[in-house]
Amino acid sequence: MGSSLPRVAVKSVILIGAGFLFFLPFFSCTNSPEMQSVNEESLVSLETDFLLPIAKDSILIDTHGNLFYDYIPKLDREQYLSNRLFLMGYNGLNVGLIDTTGKFTRHITRRGNGPGEIPVSNFASVWQSIDGGIYVLSSGNAFMLYVFDRYANFRYRLRLYEALPNVFRAPRTSFHFTEKDEDGKFHLTIAVGSTLYSEFTKSYYENTDVLARFEINEYQQKIVSSETFMPYKSFPEVKETLKEGKIFWFNLYPMFETTGNKTYLTFPFSDCIYVLNENFKIEKRIRSKKLSEVKKIKNGSDFLIKTPTDYFDLIYYRNKNAFSNLYIKNLQVLSDLVIVQFSKPSEEKDFLPKFPTKQQVNEDLRNYEGFVHKRDQYWLIYNLKSGKEELIKLPTEYQKGIFLDEKRMIVEKKFDDLEGTYLMKYTLPNQIGH
Repeated sequence: MGSSLPRVAVKSVILIGAGFLFFLPFFSCTNSPEMQSVNEESLVSLETDFLLPIAKDSILIDTHGNLFYDYIPKLDREQYLSNRLFLMGYNGLNVGLIDTTGKFTRHITRRGNGPGEIPVSNFASVWQSIDGGIYVLSSGNAFMLYVFDRYANFRYRLRLYEALPNVFRAPRTSFHFTEKDEDGKFHLTIAVGSTLYSEFTKSYYENTDVLARFEINEYQQKIVSSETFMPYKSFPEVKETLKEGKIFWFNLYPMFETTGNKTYLTFPFSDCIYVLNENFKIEKRIRSKKLSEVKKIKNGSDFLIKTPTDYFDLIYYRNKNAFSNLYIKNLQVLSDLVIVQFSKPSEEKDFLPKFPTKQQVNEDLRNYEGFVHKRDQYWLIYNLKSGKEELIKLPTEYQKGIFLDEKRMIVEKKFDDLEGTYLMKYTLPNQIGH
């Protein structure tokens, strides 16, 4: 099978780092991405449920060191198809824009205390409206919204946390903007956490809502109203874990995507997809057979009285839960398809012995790599009309990925002998969901 594959070379890679861009042409050499792509094709063809890459291109994001731009905050289908990729700098405080060929378009904002600059946050998110307005949403306890025009001129800032002081926005969590109406009003919906309880305690899930919504008047540059809704304890999987007295997750925040007047929502630890109406009431609960099979393997940790104060205990606790259980990373809606990316549970013997010791972590608090455990990536494709489920699998070096349509997808990928993260684009031999 491998010998029948066409040889497709990566023609160029755009390196993003240190505040500038340059192109790297690749020639025939042992460690070039061109040779790497050939090896990759052989690897991918080993199993029939792997993707068969036919066409590819890539953008390299250099994630090493304190660089100006170092990652893409969210793979967004509409942005990509509109020839836009937003980039973030260290801790998500520097924001820039390139096109999908890697050509730098403009700088939007950066870390600082000046007008339109982000003073305190990490991992901001970006959305662009139909009229070109750019909206930068920060995270943390003091989460705010920064609004720029299409040319990245700063317009105004809203302190969202002042409207809802008992919640915070966790980094890289779901959000949705509506386009503004004729009166200049729009809605912003975000996944939130509570500032009143520790996420390791039962009290958190008994007293916390999962979503917040703000009504904002663009012309008056102010928050009109705000509310939180959908308590954790209303979801069956949370009721189950409260009854069992154990936590089975690393990431607790819901992920959702809104299309038309429907919102599709799930949790990183759930085998269900919830269909919500425009008032965010649950209309339908879809329980995936394939995810339910995966979720049967569970290895939870007891609820705690409070958040661990020791850094090692905190990281150990979270990652042990993540690797021992079903872990959903992304949710996407594409026409009549709901696509869920996830990893299967691993046995503790495969990752616990590799964790650094408490002494090693105390000596280097940046020892994040010591807690990394690579797992194969799966994409569940669920057809809303037929109820059919199918799986696509990619090996451990692949990370988050989304579908551009039924035959093309983009996936973040790391190579063992190359620094940085590549955004790879694949054309599938067959359509998904049919």
